[in-house]
Amino acid sequence: MKARVLTVAFLSPTTYKPGGLAFNAQEGQYFQVFQKRTASELSGFFDSEFWTRSVLQESHSEASIRHAVVALGALYKTLEKASESPPGSPDTNSSNSATSHYNFALQQYGKALTRLRESLENLETRSQRTILISIVLFTCFQSFTGDHKAAIAQIQHGLGLLEERRQESRQPLVRRKDDVEDELVQMFTRLAIQAKSYDMAFHFPHPYVIRLSPQRQDPSSPTSPSSPSDAASTASLDAHIPITFTTSQEARQALDSICERIIRFNELLSSYHPGPNNILPKSVQSSGHGFKMQLGQWSAAFKPLLEARRRPGVTNTERAGLDVLKMIHLMTTILFFMGFSTTEMDFDNFLEQCKEIVELAKEVVVDEELFLAQERCGNLTSCRHRANGNSTHHQFPGLASHQPGAYHEDGYLHIKPSFALDLGIVPPLFVVATKCRDRKLRREAIRLLLSSPRREGMWDSILSGRVAQWIMEIEEEDLLPWEGPWGRAPMETVPNEKRVMVKEILFDMQRREATLRCGTRGAREGDYDKRMRVKHIFW
Repeated sequence: MKARVLTVAFLSPTTYKPGGLAFNAQEGQYFQVFQKRTASELSGFFDSEFWTRSVLQESHSEASIRHAVVALGALYKTLEKASESPPGSPDTNSSNSATSHYNFALQQYGKALTRLRESLENLETRSQRTILISIVLFTCFQSFTGDHKAAIAQIQHGLGLLEERRQESRQPLVRRKDDVEDELVQMFTRLAIQAKSYDMAFHFPHPYVIRLSPQRQDPSSPTSPSSPSDAASTASLDAHIPITFTTSQEARQALDSICERIIRFNELLSSYHPGPNNILPKSVQSSGHGFKMQLGQWSAAFKPLLEARRRPGVTNTERAGLDVLKMIHLMTTILFFMGFSTTEMDFDNFLEQCKEIVELAKEVVVDEELFLAQERCGNLTSCRHRANGNSTHHQFPGLASHQPGAYHEDGYLHIKPSFALDLGIVPPLFVVATKCRDRKLRREAIRLLLSSPRREGMWDSILSGRVAQWIMEIEEEDLLPWEGPWGRAPMETVPNEKRVMVKEILFDMQRREATLRCGTRGAREGDYDKRMRVKHIFW
């Protein structure tokens, strides 16, 4: 493997200069934390042998992976310690303080980066599997600590390596069988979908834009489709949806496949029909008919699993995973069809889907809160975690955290800030909070985002909730307050002339600040837009 595979450009800077690579007792303690708790949390709402088996196996033979695993274990301890409530007043020099865990995580991350870089520069033999697992772990750490630009660069690099292998083999990526096995292909597919969903919502500038397919080539090229409709016609050939899904894993893989192909289809269409914020002309909407059919087939095949989620024997995590899959399906359906619309009014056609997303999210959050409250307190009447004005909020650069005054009166105090690498409830709730103009429903979505701090890959619930609050304030600034005086019923929806869409969000998770820009849907860059607004927010 050539040394250029992982260059310094893809590594976040660190001031730590690692010495030896011995796996000492302190590192071993964090490794145990990762093995027992972090691996399952990183899996989110789904079982993942990648975290619970593959990564642990590789960590025993690869120093870069071992140090990255230790770093993630230390970050988990940081969140755990920082969220203790009622909080203690630990000495910042204590080996069990949140600060010491966080600093140790940065040190171990520095060791992981340095060890892999040295091995590549010295042309040591490394399998592509080792390099790709390292990239996933680095992406995880960077997402965990809020460095989304570095995380996107890592994902881009991993996708580039996989694309090189596909070109070398001249075989479809998902069908290649060698040392880069299916689980890594699936991992990077999910990372790419996650990063693409982030880009669609926040509209990142180049070079922080993920592409799942190469730039459009000359139409005469034998590897390039002659038209978007030709590419769309292959959609039904790639669909492998049974009449009924038997497991959530089967349903998840099918949904991943649909999402990936929709993204590729939209990328191709956008190259033929460039428009503002990737909005496509309605004239090509019929080209996506195959995806409409597949989304419907997936929903029908998934229905029995979803309806059975409350049966005895189904764990909280399994139930939450089923809820999340349906939420992502609903979100994908909304965004696919709205990709052809130039008016925000068309989101009103998806009110029922938005209601279902919020109800499913409530189920996830309430179940999680009740389980954790019972586990930590038992008798809720004597719960020590109720807001009493004495809580201290620990914050570390880039990590998810509770926000003072963020709807805590409604409960969810037992849900500690969490991190998972998979998508969960945050992106679907963000769509409802920013795109659903039912004023009551969007407030419920914002409340769920702000009251349940979580990082799902690069998606942060607090940032998403703050952005949604600002969009809501812009759209409702001249309307009667939702909780208006008795006898004066406020308008239940936002009128067309008040609606805006996010044009760009530039943010720094580590400094907890962002610059937001919104304007009229369909308006091109540079044209006068009377709805254009810019705001700088902190949290």
